[in-house]
Amino acid sequence: MAPRTNQLTAVSILSLSLLTMAPGAVAATVPGILQSFPGTSQSVAESTITATSFTMALFIIISSFLVKKWGTRKIVLTGLALVAISTLLAVFATNITVLFYSRIILGTGIGLFNALCVSLIGYFYNGREREKLLGYQNTFQGLGAAGGSLIVTVLLMVANWRMAYLIYFVSILIFVLYFLFVPEVQYGTPAQEITEQETPQHRLQTKDVASFSYYWLILFIMMIFYVTVTVKITTYVLENHFGSLSTGSSAVVIMSLGTIVAGTLYGRIYHRLQKNTLLLAIVIELLGALLLATAQSALACMIGALVVGVSFGFFIPFIFSIGLSFVPKKYGNDATTVMMMSTNAATFSCPYIDKLMMGTGSNRLLFTIFIFLFIFIGIIELGKHILTHHSHLA
Repeated sequence: MAPRTNQLTAVSILSLSLLTMAPGAVAATVPGILQSFPGTSQSVAESTITATSFTMALFIIISSFLVKKWGTRKIVLTGLALVAISTLLAVFATNITVLFYSRIILGTGIGLFNALCVSLIGYFYNGREREKLLGYQNTFQGLGAAGGSLIVTVLLMVANWRMAYLIYFVSILIFVLYFLFVPEVQYGTPAQEITEQETPQHRLQTKDVASFSYYWLILFIMMIFYVTVTVKITTYVLENHFGSLSTGSSAVVIMSLGTIVAGTLYGRIYHRLQKNTLLLAIVIELLGALLLATAQSALACMIGALVVGVSFGFFIPFIFSIGLSFVPKKYGNDATTVMMMSTNAATFSCPYIDKLMMGTGSNRLLFTIFIFLFIFIGIIELGKHILTHHSHLA
């Protein structure tokens, strides 16, 4: 029998996602770090921000094995405790080395429960409720990124860079919520509940693996574009004389707002469109690429960024949800981990793929190439739906 849950169970699981995109929220502290630790190079100071991504990616994979041995509660609570410890180390860091290792610990902690943010929703909930919560999960990620950046900005105005790291102390509240309201889950055990979506005859088949791989690739491509826009839009605004540095930074925040809104609406959209939701996300992504490639003003860039954020808010929960549908629940965390490897691979490889695509051309050319790429993907997805519709009529 499945563990009993209530509304606070859902809130507690969703709150984990506040931390998954928050590591980059303290990027604005780099100038303060350089001032506090004379002799530190710009690249070393920036590495305290980016180092978190490496350990997050590593422990997303490691945690999938640890969860099977020790269960979800120990892993999640350990991860949250590590986040709190890393916060203390960062606030009281006496040198750049201590700060760097605090960020390594932060990435380790978040990496331990990152995949569980999605797979626990897939385990406890089904049908429309699951789709709604997966949308909210994306919303919470956006709130963590945008809200974290906003709080850091305020803290930097009224205090110093060390105080900015206090945003991660929200992990203590999340620890208490999770401890009180989320029951234990043992992935991969024979006693797991059999649901209507998972019968005794349900086994991974070749067609399931092929479908899963298809969506893994779609996720990779769409994430490449999302990361590209996140990284390049500020430069794009500056090189085209559309505005200042703050204009470009505002565009990134607007992207997060688009994600928050789309994540909130995702459950309703999926209820109406079902599997056509991905096609909608691709069309919206195409529109975002078109707006950016043809932009002649800061306003056009802002609207383009908003549209890209909306697409992100639709395709992330859809692809993770459909990925879970191909596997029995006992493999749900493994499936989520593999999907997250796609997003991490896209993040890491994005600069190199962008360089390969654009050659010696401009960022405008790069956005134009993505237009044709999304047209191609959209045609494939539309063709899939037409074939599926005809097969159902036959």
